Amino acid sequence: MALLRMEENALRLFQLASSHVVAGVLAFLHQNGAWVDAEVNEARDMSLRPTRLRGRRETPVHFLGDALLRIETAYVVEDLRGRRGPRRGVGRRRKSGGGCYPLLEALGIAQRATPALRSEVTRQVVRGASNVEARAALAERGIKLNEKTVRALALGVGDQALEQRQARLDAAREGRVFSDELAGKRVVISVDGGRTRLREGGRRGRKNRKGRRGYATPWREPKLDVIYVIDKRGKKVRQIRPLYDATMGGADSTFEILIAELLLRGASEAKKIILTGDGAPWIWNRADAIAKALGLDPKKIVQVADFYHAVEHLTAITDLCASWSPTKRKQWVRRMRRHLKEGNVDVVIQAARTLCRGRNAGRIRTEVAYFEERKDRMRYDAYRRRGIPLGSGAVESAIRRVINLRLKGPSIFWRKENAERVLHMRCYLKAGRWDELMRRVPYRSPDGMPVRAADQKAA
Repeated sequence: MALLRMEENALRLFQLASSHVVAGVLAFLHQNGAWVDAEVNEARDMSLRPTRLRGRRETPVHFLGDALLRIETAYVVEDLRGRRGPRRGVGRRRKSGGGCYPLLEALGIAQRATPALRSEVTRQVVRGASNVEARAALAERGIKLNEKTVRALALGVGDQALEQRQARLDAAREGRVFSDELAGKRVVISVDGGRTRLREGGRRGRKNRKGRRGYATPWREPKLDVIYVIDKRGKKVRQIRPLYDATMGGADSTFEILIAELLLRGASEAKKIILTGDGAPWIWNRADAIAKALGLDPKKIVQVADFYHAVEHLTAITDLCASWSPTKRKQWVRRMRRHLKEGNVDVVIQAARTLCRGRNAGRIRTEVAYFEERKDRMRYDAYRRRGIPLGSGAVESAIRRVINLRLKGPSIFWRKENAERVLHMRCYLKAGRWDELMRRVPYRSPDGMPVRAADQKAA
């Protein structure tokens, strides 16, 4: 037990020392006059309003090693000289915090926290089941923050992450390509929806006896898309991590995000595009939009209706045959499943049609229509020979890991904007691309590369 305590104390001391080492680096950078002048001038050039340098000010900065140190750094404010301001009086004071610290911002320091601390706090909030759990996980690492600070840091990173997602959408519309990650590859894409409850209202209106306002808690369907690469045998290429993203927006927003990522990562030059789904019309109705955006013939996008959802519909047919025994139902499903996998969809349809009798005939016809409308996407024998996945298990798994385990649960209600932030960041965390997302936040650039004033002016 003594060794345990000694080791824990040693770790805390080294963490604290690391904060002072990083602070020393910051102080050294502040002595570099050329760098200081360049960053200050760039921040002033990028400002939409006239600014002036107010010298240096001390501001507290929280480090990953849990040290709170005061850093003396350049302070830039809006230049109000010669402009008539608002009349001063009680309650008419100008909002504080109008200035900025350009040198700290250039290093990715925001919200009085270093980029490493912001990243770690946000990662724990996104990974854990709640902010309380995240705070406890941080405390175990020796980072002691109150719940309000944890929440504010995570929401701040989330806002910047969503800003860069919007910037990526704009870049895709402009025809920019950031990488060739998907060029020449066999790319599988899949989209599906989950379930979570939102908290709507409650900010205005009459209060009840307890001093609270009522609010609605409707179910909503966040939609998630998955992109991954397979080899010629249909196996996932593990060296290329999958791409996840999700939104509380509708189907159009989901596909806009999906198409943007395909374009930015070179999917226009992909060897093959495969779209898998559970059979929902809102997915297949947008396949042509993907082909048009990528500049491909729609026939070159292989569409696959999930095999395992199709089997579920076979089971639904037998459930409607009330006079059948459990054994007969299993045998029929097993036989039809074999025909389905061998590509004999017409045989399955014909066999199901013969069951359309009795009081459940209409419901059985509905199930038969499922196969009739999707038969062109059920050539499972050909898909197997060509190394094409038969199912959409990747997106089903992502729905559970990203949405259900964080956003869905008893007495869990989300503000829509907060759910959007957490969904986007959790997608990158679960896809193993957290560092990619965090490069965009401190640099404030859609490709994760530093943005200079000259680049912005040229844009």
